[in-house]
Amino acid sequence: MVDNSPKNERNSMPYALEQLDTPFVAVDVDIVEDNLRRMQQQAEAAGLKLRPHTKTHKQPGLAQRQVELGAHGITVAKLDEAEVMLKAGLTDILIAYPLVGRAKAHRLALLMTRGLEPTISLDSLEALKTVALAGQLAGRSVNVLAEVDTGFHRCGLNGSALVELALTIHGTPGVRFGGLMSFAGHISGHRDVDRITRLIDEEDGMMHDLVRQITAHHVPVDDVSVGGTILSHHLQRLRTATEVRPGIYIFNDMGIVTAHAATIDQCAARVWATIVSQPEAHRLVLDSGSKMLSTDGPIDGCYGHIVEHPDWRIVRLSEEHAVVELPPNAAPAAIGSLVSIIPNHICTVMNLQNTVTAVRQGSVVASWPIMARGGTQ
Repeated sequence: MVDNSPKNERNSMPYALEQLDTPFVAVDVDIVEDNLRRMQQQAEAAGLKLRPHTKTHKQPGLAQRQVELGAHGITVAKLDEAEVMLKAGLTDILIAYPLVGRAKAHRLALLMTRGLEPTISLDSLEALKTVALAGQLAGRSVNVLAEVDTGFHRCGLNGSALVELALTIHGTPGVRFGGLMSFAGHISGHRDVDRITRLIDEEDGMMHDLVRQITAHHVPVDDVSVGGTILSHHLQRLRTATEVRPGIYIFNDMGIVTAHAATIDQCAARVWATIVSQPEAHRLVLDSGSKMLSTDGPIDGCYGHIVEHPDWRIVRLSEEHAVVELPPNAAPAAIGSLVSIIPNHICTVMNLQNTVTAVRQGSVVASWPIMARGGTQ
């Protein structure tokens, strides 16, 4: 079970959460464990490999737990994150980001000499040259996935351009064409489940068609890797994917709750804050500003969900202040009292922390360092 791993005990005995200075992030270890097991079971039931994206938690101990439960390797966004995970003994890592330039090639090659077994996603000849150089420097081929744009319009190609890239990868020394990768980020923000499933079906159809076109050239497509926690709530709809890369599921957040892919009770991470001011009856201020809460969104005009007071609205963030709008005729708030907030986007929140507090049944059991915090290169 997830408990105090990574092991960095605050105390040999648990103590009350309310004793901590605010603001801080608390993670319920039992909810984390339930979330990890649920997603692993869902992936296995759908016949898919689970390769969780660790940019959400950035903690090798949690990544190791995901692998213990059956994850088929992990995903990271940057080489910095891969280096942290490799030091913890995690070697099967998908870097879901195009690497461009000689500096990246040399860094990747060095990590390969230290035991990294990488897969790299890319969508350009420039990135392909970078990865091929890394393979040549390391003396072995790098597994490569061609990234598909299925509607998010960020990275990725589609149609004939994608097929041409796949064929070029297949014929390039220093790399091995492993298949396709996509991220359906465009389904985020939708609340209509029918709309979400239509978008998922469209992506699956696009990937299916691309596999057919590539294999028609006698080039095998071993893996079709798809991403996202919302998509991963609908795995039984997928007919082409071989692998899924959810990240947020370990904690969940209001973006996932809004898309009906998790419940409030399945949200493991909360920002705890203190009421520090109430200048007017309808307005108060918390000590958790943009340096604690993600500015992603807002969702329904709010920058997070206050668990104890669902009708209170976090309407504005400055660096150290969260401005909260109270409903008419609300009871006076007690300055100095604590509230807990489920963020809109937990990935950003975790990257803002040096440590998070692990809790069980309201008591502190450990402090977890965010080892890959700030890993942007």
